[in-house]
Amino acid sequence: MIPTILFSIFLLYLLADIYLWYRIVRFCSTPWKYFHWLPLAIITVLICMILLGHVSTWMFSAVIFLFLIVIIPRCFHAIFAFLCLPRLGGVVRIALVCTMFVGITFGWKHLVVREIPIVSSRIPNSFNGYRIAHISDLHLGTYSGSPEMVERIVEMINEANPDLIVFTGDIVNSSPEELRPFAESLSCLHAPDGILSILGNHDYCTYGPYRSHEEISDKHQEIIHMQKKMGWYLMQNENTIFHRASDSIAVIGVEYSGHGPEYGRADVPKAMTNIHEDTYKILLTHNPSHWHEAILEHTNIDLTLSGHTHAMHLKIFGWSPSALLFSHWGGLYKQGEQYLYVNTGTGSNIPFRLGAWPEISFITLSNVDAN
Repeated sequence: MIPTILFSIFLLYLLADIYLWYRIVRFCSTPWKYFHWLPLAIITVLICMILLGHVSTWMFSAVIFLFLIVIIPRCFHAIFAFLCLPRLGGVVRIALVCTMFVGITFGWKHLVVREIPIVSSRIPNSFNGYRIAHISDLHLGTYSGSPEMVERIVEMINEANPDLIVFTGDIVNSSPEELRPFAESLSCLHAPDGILSILGNHDYCTYGPYRSHEEISDKHQEIIHMQKKMGWYLMQNENTIFHRASDSIAVIGVEYSGHGPEYGRADVPKAMTNIHEDTYKILLTHNPSHWHEAILEHTNIDLTLSGHTHAMHLKIFGWSPSALLFSHWGGLYKQGEQYLYVNTGTGSNIPFRLGAWPEISFITLSNVDAN
């Protein structure tokens, strides 16, 4: 899949570059016009290195930067030039470069807090007002050059004094090495009922430069071990019950539900073992598509918390391109008496966000019958 995407990006950019050269650039008298081909040369080298297995965070980020700052604006310029509007295309190109620059320098660090009330008569009276901090998709490798962001996330959560903290997967981009510099900071998270976490697709380390199943498995197990060492309770198709007075709620955590032989490990029936039918249930599952596929009309789980989509790092006037891939891509959804909240990512697997700002969600449970 990744080679196909990289080849598509390269081909798209190559066509745009060739068209702009023959339509506009070659008529310029300055010798600087030959620098027109420099980004293409850099992108070619980077893509070849990635396809040969020489993958690193900076290399991946460089491709993303060039895609946002160079490829997309040039492609739009080429489209307008094809429509015989080259000057308008130039204006659009400059506007896109400026907009993308905002997303690269500011957007992915613009952390926002979202307050999400969940109202249900099924919530026990003793848990009325129960507050859950929900974070997701930290992708810590992206913060290697901005460690203060992780410290800020920890401080903001701790200052809010939630009853419980949950993390719904993707703590790294591809490798446990990304987690090591931040393990101490993340171990400072605290809540009376602890920190619960689950695995996302990136946490299985299948995106890393690993050559064998044994190496992938070892890296995956290292991520599991490190989370436990941090004091997080990593849930792998299991549940935990919280009690207050004579009341209780259950939090259920499943492994990643997705396609491919290394995925599809979520086992909801197993994870719900020994939970009373009438208990209020909260499910942690990384992929929000799991809600529609296996939760609605299949279980009586009351609230599902997910991540995964990132809103594709882009949201304009309430719309995100992730809507083309996911029925439920960000925010709160309700069907009947069952809720889904999709956190669009507390971190970023690429250092860019525009409109779809990184978020910390605070879920507050409320019983409609409570006075």
